[in-house]
Amino acid sequence: MAVSRLDRLFILLDTGTTPVTRKAAAQQLGEVVKLHPHELNNLMSKVLTYLRSPSWDTRIAAGQAVEAIVRNIPEWHPAPRPKDESCADLSLEDSSYDRLSFHHFDISRLLKHGASLLGSAGAEFELQDDKTAEMDPKERLGRQRRLLQKKLGLDMGAAIGMDTEELFNDEDLDCSCQTSVLRPQETKVTAGCSSLNHVTIHAAELIDSEFRPGMSSRQKNKAKRMAKLVAKQKSRDLDPNEKSNDSFEGEPEEKRRKTTNVVINQPAAEHKVLIDNIPSNSSLLEETQEWPLESFCEELCNDLFNPSWEVRHGAGTGLREILKSHGAGGGKVVGSTLEQMLRQHQEWIEDLVIRLLCVFALDRFGDFVSDEVVAPVRETCAQSLGVALRHINESGVSKTVEVLLKLLKDDQWEVRHGGLLGIKYALAVRQDLIPVLLPRVLPAITEGLQDLDDDVRAVAAAALIPVVEGLVQLLPNKVPFIVNTLWDALLDLDDLTASTNSIMTLLSLLLTYPQVRQCSLQQSLTILVPRVWPFLRHTISSVRKAALETLYTLLSKADQSCAVWINPILQDMLRHIFQSCILESSEEILELIQKVWMELLSQAPQQYVVAASCPWMGAWLCLMMQASHIPIDLSMLLEVKARSKDKSGAKSRQGTNQVSQVKETIQEYIAGAETVTEDSMTRDYVVVRARLMAAKLLGALCWCICDPQLNSVSQEVRPAESLGQLLLFHLNSKSALQRIAVVLVLCEWAALQKDCQLVSSMVQPRLLAILTEQLYYDEIAIPFTRMQNECKQLIALLADAHIDLQDRLHCSVFTIEQANELVTTMFAETTSGLNVKSKQWLSLESKRQQAQSTVMETSIEWQQLHQRVHMFTACAVISLQMLPDKLNPLVRPLMEAIKKEENILIQSYAASFIAKLLQQCAGRSPCPNPKIIKNLCASACVDPAVTPSSSCPVPPPQENIKGGVLEKDGVHHIVDKSQGIITLYRHQKAAFAITSKRGPAPRAPKTSTTELPPGSTMSTDSDESKRPFLVQRRGAEFTLTTISKHFGVDLTRCLPYLWENTVGPLKSVVTENLCIDRQVQLERGDLAAQELVNSLQVLEVMAGAMAAELRPLLLEHLPHLFTCLQHPYTAVRHMAARCVGVLSKMATLETMNSFLECVLHWLAAIDDRTKQEGSIEALACILQLQLCVLKAGNE
Repeated sequence: MAVSRLDRLFILLDTGTTPVTRKAAAQQLGEVVKLHPHELNNLMSKVLTYLRSPSWDTRIAAGQAVEAIVRNIPEWHPAPRPKDESCADLSLEDSSYDRLSFHHFDISRLLKHGASLLGSAGAEFELQDDKTAEMDPKERLGRQRRLLQKKLGLDMGAAIGMDTEELFNDEDLDCSCQTSVLRPQETKVTAGCSSLNHVTIHAAELIDSEFRPGMSSRQKNKAKRMAKLVAKQKSRDLDPNEKSNDSFEGEPEEKRRKTTNVVINQPAAEHKVLIDNIPSNSSLLEETQEWPLESFCEELCNDLFNPSWEVRHGAGTGLREILKSHGAGGGKVVGSTLEQMLRQHQEWIEDLVIRLLCVFALDRFGDFVSDEVVAPVRETCAQSLGVALRHINESGVSKTVEVLLKLLKDDQWEVRHGGLLGIKYALAVRQDLIPVLLPRVLPAITEGLQDLDDDVRAVAAAALIPVVEGLVQLLPNKVPFIVNTLWDALLDLDDLTASTNSIMTLLSLLLTYPQVRQCSLQQSLTILVPRVWPFLRHTISSVRKAALETLYTLLSKADQSCAVWINPILQDMLRHIFQSCILESSEEILELIQKVWMELLSQAPQQYVVAASCPWMGAWLCLMMQASHIPIDLSMLLEVKARSKDKSGAKSRQGTNQVSQVKETIQEYIAGAETVTEDSMTRDYVVVRARLMAAKLLGALCWCICDPQLNSVSQEVRPAESLGQLLLFHLNSKSALQRIAVVLVLCEWAALQKDCQLVSSMVQPRLLAILTEQLYYDEIAIPFTRMQNECKQLIALLADAHIDLQDRLHCSVFTIEQANELVTTMFAETTSGLNVKSKQWLSLESKRQQAQSTVMETSIEWQQLHQRVHMFTACAVISLQMLPDKLNPLVRPLMEAIKKEENILIQSYAASFIAKLLQQCAGRSPCPNPKIIKNLCASACVDPAVTPSSSCPVPPPQENIKGGVLEKDGVHHIVDKSQGIITLYRHQKAAFAITSKRGPAPRAPKTSTTELPPGSTMSTDSDESKRPFLVQRRGAEFTLTTISKHFGVDLTRCLPYLWENTVGPLKSVVTENLCIDRQVQLERGDLAAQELVNSLQVLEVMAGAMAAELRPLLLEHLPHLFTCLQHPYTAVRHMAARCVGVLSKMATLETMNSFLECVLHWLAAIDDRTKQEGSIEALACILQLQLCVLKAGNE
């Protein structure tokens, strides 16, 4: 059986491998109803089945499908009829008995007698009950009747004078589980149900509509039509041979789909006019007298009380999406006056709100994930309630809040939890009613903050977060009690309490208001602030962020007397903040830590800062230089245990002991223990980031320690001198990490304090000496020792083979170079006479390979450490502005980092100091700047995947079979030295690489726990041989853009060589009348063309980073770029087109005006293929960059 495109969309909705795929399918379903509005009911009925799916992802995707579908349906605003007194009460009569209303609704009775809604009804287990099958049929029917009445709450019907005996009969209950086909009469109750669980719900809805006295004729007819429709749909579901497309059997002829005659596309023959019948889009709303989504919403309202929590959750999701787009039109009936429509709409909204409130009262389903309860049904229904309250009048909002407040008095914590969720969204949505609602609900929310259940406290705090401003302004006398309650709550919170995040966030928001800080603190901040310490290392990042924001608020808004409460806790605060920096893996929180640290140093008296920090400066440096793979000594960390609630009983005490034992075994690592399992590149990135931030903190602290007012000559011990000795001690060590940590601190300190001769004079000679040292660092002791042992074992094996190397080896300890020579050249020369198939040679070769592997491992690790030590040391020398006479030891490690360092942070760091070096050397003679710039420009053009070669702009096609297809067959556009469009070639190649993949889709990579900036990691499927080119180009691009930003407007004046190297070749190929002699350019050869390509590559990189004041200077060369679009070399045209694209992004109006005037008409130059290709490629680059701009703007 063929599967239609529509069926495939529904299949993707259910089985899509990723959320993106499911969402795309949902969006396509929305487009279907846009093009075929008559398919609305069919689509919605199918989506309804997916809203009832047991899969969470499927229900979410179905909700997105509902959103997409209803967004493409016109809003329901039927034209009101003129007011007619004789028929004024007709609609009122029809609607008054259709809906639930607050006037007749008693939430207390529902709470007392209503059956709880749990995870499921357990019917899946009841079907396996053998005792039911053994019962007498009459006994079984009686038992079913009693169970059904109890489930529906009908056993209380006699108490209120209602006769429930005739609501259903024995035929309705006689549903044999053994038969696979239902009898026709059974569909009356079970129609439309996917399982027996639905029987009670449909019966409940039947009762809900039938026991109301005085049903109108319209209501009865409507009920009959709905029953027929449901029965017909159920019969379709039961018949597997029945087709799923539309069927109108049994419906009146006038209800069939209407069509419209339209003229379609005509053939060439003029004497024929073709007319086709298509569904009329306008007939959909004309056929019905009620809102098109009315029946769908009724189904969802029924599902709100389904025993299965998945169905309830799907119903809430669907209602939420409908209310977003069509909440203003529900309930309105055609043929009513304007006043009646308004009344009908309010009655519909009121009915829906009451049903949602019933869910809050009855739902008991909750799951516990991580640190908090997850109540998907209540949360989703609360969101739906929030959307519904947008469309209800003020009286309805007031009655809703009244019911919610009654829920807060219930003994069940789930009921209180649901009530607070409703209040939370009511306050967030109806901001216009805050002056009325907030005073009314605040006492109940305040009680919720003190609730015995932690999840209730969490929602209570979250409910106040959106209305903090209104709370402070409208009820300032209530704020002090709330703030003190929050401070006290911090004593009872720990890593496992759910309310931690909400309480910390609410507290930090409240403390941003001066009046709160002034009048609400009944205790000293010296006592209160330490309660925040435990949350600086909370397992949830949002809690850590809220704790830091609380500290920052208290510090940044502090007055003159802040030292009174800061000084007693200053040392502990410094220690906690710094160790948070060492252990943090989130970039956002690291930046917040820096803000708090800097604010603390500025608010606290300098002498107290120095006194509190000097004893711990050495320990903090040790934390900063901690090896990434070794756990931190816990004695170096300040541990704070939050005071837990006083729990009695042996069980509680035993649990507490177990928790403390677990905490003792926790190991902490630099940049967070959660990143230890990441890949090596990610782990190195986060560790370097933590060290760089720690260096900024200690650099700011060194600035305070070196304050001249605290380092007078008369002092016996000056803090700056002690600091210099401490730094010098670590610089003299043989540890690479110790040296790196100290020079990073020096860099950051020098950036804040330009001169401190006492410290800089102590460390400068040592820094210059380090630049010339070749040292085997302590960090490679283990692989270095293993290398020595394996080399000696190899020599011993060679000696057993009568090969003596003592004459050629004159050392007891091998250097890496000597060891490498041993396992390569020396081994090959001495074993050349052995039989390569002998056991002796095979044994020697195996040992040689093992030794060579160890030598390579040791060499790579040493080279990385050596390169980083020298690079950071060069940065420190530049920061201190004490350049030596010979700059080569300074420049070499910086350029090596640009070319070889794979860590993007270190590359960026080196780029910033190269810019500073160029500035310091601008007036130096001889000036090294031209040579440095030349090397940078060459490095920017080293990657052939980005900068094409003039002689061979694209790599030759590979003849090998790749995935069963010849690669050359996949690319149809041919590019050579003078013809072709490189952009088109690359697009086709990229598309071919995607479409030629075989087999299942690759598994999605594990989501990293850290945030990496774009470009910091490289594609894993790229060729390893191209990796060095990518790293070198990336480093050069960082440096060139950093130089452009660093010099700003003075770029052309301070670095004339760079500017000339960028635009000089461009001007040289263009004649005075802005033309180009192609023959002359061909005669100049490939080298001249490559020089032009390279200069255009540098221009493309730097243009986007140049100061806005230099844009007119760039635009002067726009005609030259247009001329290069006619260049005979394909690579030149390609680079010129890319430069035009960059300029169109920077100066859109000027570039596009010139482009339209000078270049666009080249598209019609059929006699000049070069012009055509140049204009096409330029247009493609412009459109590509402009689409990126639009996409970024939409995001």
